[in-house]
Amino acid sequence: MGDQRKNNLRIVETNWDEIEQKIHEHRMRRLRRIAIVVGVCVAVIVVCYVYMQHKTYDDYKVTEEISRSDTSAARYLAYEKGYLKYSNDGISYVTVDNTVLWNQSYGMEDPMVQTCGPYVAAADRQGEIIYVMNEDGLQTEISVSMPVSRVEVSSKGAVAVLMEDSGTGYLSLYDAGGDLLAEGAIYMENSGTPMDIALSADGNNLAVSIVDVSSGAAATTINFYNFGSSGKNQVDNLVASFTYEDTIVPQLVFAGDDSLLAFADTGVYTFLVSGMPTESGSLSVSEEIQSIFYDDSYFGLVYSDTSKDAGRIIKIYDTACKEQVSIETEFSYDSITFLDNHEICLLNSAQCSIFTLGGLQKFTCEFDEEICGFFHAGGFRNYVVLKENATEVIRLRLLPDFIS
Repeated sequence: MGDQRKNNLRIVETNWDEIEQKIHEHRMRRLRRIAIVVGVCVAVIVVCYVYMQHKTYDDYKVTEEISRSDTSAARYLAYEKGYLKYSNDGISYVTVDNTVLWNQSYGMEDPMVQTCGPYVAAADRQGEIIYVMNEDGLQTEISVSMPVSRVEVSSKGAVAVLMEDSGTGYLSLYDAGGDLLAEGAIYMENSGTPMDIALSADGNNLAVSIVDVSSGAAATTINFYNFGSSGKNQVDNLVASFTYEDTIVPQLVFAGDDSLLAFADTGVYTFLVSGMPTESGSLSVSEEIQSIFYDDSYFGLVYSDTSKDAGRIIKIYDTACKEQVSIETEFSYDSITFLDNHEICLLNSAQCSIFTLGGLQKFTCEFDEEICGFFHAGGFRNYVVLKENATEVIRLRLLPDFIS
């Protein structure tokens, strides 16, 4: 009996190639399903992103409101996790919820405030004391012996100062502790009148604009000093000079560590300053420039639109002077700035208008109270509005109130 059962058994041959093919096909079907799901999710995200980036808002809802009491003379700058509030009496670092993280008192007739990264420098125009702060408060006070004309600060706390006294300009560079690193004189009867200075974010590069009218026509020389490896073997750390005839350059700005923007009465010159400085772009302008604004990646020029009574044309350029977008508007602004997300903010005492870098008017609104500051607060639709007696965190309205 047992032998008969054994005789009924047979060996089944296994086709391993067929099994592997079926496993492979199963895996591919699974991967295709996953890919389809991921693709749909990505498509939805892209569509939502494009929709929100190309949607115009004219309404908002207040997500948070904090009472605030400031003097009418207070001015505001976006800074770190909040903003700087400064006036003739002092400067404060304030968070969005109106918490004062530090307050530095002083007495100034015409305060100048410069920021770079976490560092802040405040000085009285024609004064002789410079206050240097970061997010922790006062770091050092620098006393100088001549009236201050310009002051610049780096992201590491180095401070460059331009002073003028009795027909001579003086340049001084200090480290974050207030110790003197370098100094020099510019004798105006021989070299010309210093107009502006700019200090790179890393503190290694200093640019100086000097106007000379001794020949009867104005000419501007832009000197570049390097206090890093590129300039250590150069006389007075001077690594390059560029002279422009029949031109006045009253404003210099560093865009990050490597790019300098030089705003002239005839246009704009841009430079790359890593290693030996070179001119990277230029822009000739024949129209009258009404406003200049900039950030670390772009600069903007505002011209009159002669075809409209109140018209303006805003043109945005990169740091090589290549035009990115042209915007036409009739909005009457008191200030125009880049927000920290590269959006363009036009502001007056009661109205705000925001344009994207693509030229879309994203938001326009008239507020019910006077506004003195407007900052981006993260995301696509979140902003901070500083009113006379309150700080409001707002969210641009996307859907009806009961949904959004």
